[in-house]
Amino acid sequence: MQEKHIPVGRNVVDRATAVVTEEWCRALDTTDPSPADDFFAAGGNSLLIATMIDRVEQRLGILFPVEVAFIDGTLGALIDACAERLATAEGTTA
Repeated sequence: MQEKHIPVGRNVVDRATAVVTEEWCRALDTTDPSPADDFFAAGGNSLLIATMIDRVEQRLGILFPVEVAFIDGTLGALIDACAERLATAEGTTA
């Protein structure tokens, strides 16, 4: 069964972007990351990603797409995947 991509509303994207970026910066002790930055290449490790995952889940009320963290690992991919999960959780389609 193929996953259906849900169009993500702007306010959902903004919230996911803000939360994931804040927690990324907190985990990696950095500022102003790029969407192309890779978590592990930027100095992250499994403990830091686990902490970040927990915080994002708590703040957004979603199950973090863990597989994306290990398959792609870029900030942009994590934001997109979290925004899709948030849209699904809220029933947002636009």
